[in-house]
Amino acid sequence: MPHIVLEYSTNLPELPDFRALFDDIHQALHRIGGIKIENCKSRARVAEHCYIGDGNPDNAFIHLDIEFVKGRSAEVRQAIGRECLDLVKRYYHLHLSDALQITVKIDDIALDFYFKDPAGTLNYQ
Repeated sequence: MPHIVLEYSTNLPELPDFRALFDDIHQALHRIGGIKIENCKSRARVAEHCYIGDGNPDNAFIHLDIEFVKGRSAEVRQAIGRECLDLVKRYYHLHLSDALQITVKIDDIALDFYFKDPAGTLNYQ
């Protein structure tokens, strides 16, 4: 962990360099939250079937979900959220408009309900 999922609508004309974006996000998680980079797992998913706002075909979205082990302060989680929002905006700068909504959500993973194999390598960062 953590798990990073970037979801976006299909109507964005150009995609960023996901490898570079995810590397920057991993670096931010390490720098701000002390998260080990080798534990980061990132992926991008296109939302092929979506309806945004009033259905205007120009409406688009990008949503970044970040989940990591519960226990970091609200200040750290807020700093991670702000930094990651800025990163996503930087990578999608050509598409910034009122029709594009960018959101970031930080969630905690409760270890009581997180399972990993091999279990012996479960690291709480």
